[in-house]
Amino acid sequence: MLIELTVHNLAIFEDVRVPFSAGLNVVTGETGAGKSLLVEAIRLALGEKADPVAVRTGEPEAEVSALFDLSRRDDLRDAWEEAGLPWEEEVVLRRVLPASGRSRAYLNGRPVAQPLLAALSPLLLTMVGQQSVPELLSRAAALSAVDDFAGTGTLSSEMRKRYRRVAALRRQAAEAADRGAGARSRTETLDFEIGELSKAALLPGEEEELAADLSLLRNAAKVREALQAADEAMASSENAALVSMAFALARLREAAAVDPRIVGPAERLRSAREEVQDLSRELGSLAARVTEDPERRERVEERLSAIRRLKRKYGKEVPELVSHLDSLRSERESLAGALEEEARLRKDLVIEEEGGVLAAKKLSGTRRKAAAAMGPAVEKELARVALAGARFRAEVFSREAVPAALSASGIDEAELLFSANPGQELRPLAQTASGGELSRVMLSLRNAASRGGGGKTLVFDEIDTGIGGRVAERVGARLKSLSASAQVVCVTHLPQVAAFADHHLQVVKKAAAGTVATGVKPLSKQDRIGELARMISGAEITEKAKAHAKTLIEKAAGE
Repeated sequence: MLIELTVHNLAIFEDVRVPFSAGLNVVTGETGAGKSLLVEAIRLALGEKADPVAVRTGEPEAEVSALFDLSRRDDLRDAWEEAGLPWEEEVVLRRVLPASGRSRAYLNGRPVAQPLLAALSPLLLTMVGQQSVPELLSRAAALSAVDDFAGTGTLSSEMRKRYRRVAALRRQAAEAADRGAGARSRTETLDFEIGELSKAALLPGEEEELAADLSLLRNAAKVREALQAADEAMASSENAALVSMAFALARLREAAAVDPRIVGPAERLRSAREEVQDLSRELGSLAARVTEDPERRERVEERLSAIRRLKRKYGKEVPELVSHLDSLRSERESLAGALEEEARLRKDLVIEEEGGVLAAKKLSGTRRKAAAAMGPAVEKELARVALAGARFRAEVFSREAVPAALSASGIDEAELLFSANPGQELRPLAQTASGGELSRVMLSLRNAASRGGGGKTLVFDEIDTGIGGRVAERVGARLKSLSASAQVVCVTHLPQVAAFADHHLQVVKKAAAGTVATGVKPLSKQDRIGELARMISGAEITEKAKAHAKTLIEKAAGE
């Protein structure tokens, strides 16, 4: 509910505070006093486009603030949550309009972007008037009208929640799919490299050992020949080193028996002879083992070639390649996690989309049932505002119940059809209704959809266009009826409408010191009689006009 509007330095509004109450708030005043400017101030607070020329002459900026009480609007919590705003039972929308430069908007002191303000403002207040015709006649507004009539608050809230989850999962799944595409491509590379390096089974020091083996295999003939020659030289009769050493040792032992000093040299010769014997046997053994093995040579060459190819490919030595393989395996495990997440999100999305489709179908069924009953209900209201014989229909169109068709409002669109006179074809409301008819149609829609709640605010501007007399009284009565379930603000030129006010505000323009300033004042019961008399008779207020005004007020109170 709108509690208060504060305006500073907006055109002819210098410093104005306008209080509002529950029920029917009527705004009246002489032509040119500033009634339209008051409506404009409300529009500015709600985030509509601002014109810098609206700033009061000589002032650096204008400011408009609207205070709302949301203590009875728990239905808005979801919207606040979606917008990332903390829920508060009092909301102040403030707009600052510099004489030069861009305007600034604030919600409870926090700067907000215009798109966010534009999304939230219609939830707080609805404007009904000539300037708001486009949005009132849109398919989105038509669907909202059907929802109001159907009382789909809980179902619509659930649909919005479902769609938010679907939209969030779609974003997450798309991001995961992008990551997954990269992961799958990288996984193919990793799987090849891991397989290649794993198959290689590299060992530190292996290359050096293989290089030594290959050198031996390539020179086996030379080595064997040298070993055999050395062995033969040591054991041949021509060079019988061992025989000579045995003879010498025997003679030294004979001498040592006589001369102890010879024991040491004899022992040394014995050791030398044994070493030569061992060496001869070893040379023979080595010569026997050194053989030309073409197959082994080929295997060693292939293994060395494979190792060196891997070193060139990866630019790493064998120990580094062993560590690199461990790194590749770790990365592969990480990518496997990303692919698992992608699969999980796809599964979650399918489940959530299926739930969204079911919620949308349930909501659609409720809307279709309501649309069928909406026509007669609105036509009944139209008759009460002197549009008897007018026809009205609400049509709901459903898209195919598939995930791709989901939106925050489900799978439906709606259109309102109207015919002012019997025999005329039902056509879209925007193409059929005149300005005066449109206001009454909107009033009838609101009354037909009235379900209590007390928190919504409706502002009717120019609702009295093209009407008067008995019709005006009926319009006033229906505005009064509507105010039982919603806060209503009505700007009017008609005393028959103003007579129904619970709270009457008068816009007054005063000229002083070469300037013009406008004020807004609540009217007492006696003041109301005077204002209605002015509206009846003009500048010269007669006793007859006062009596008529009193009668209108009393009659309105009795209805």
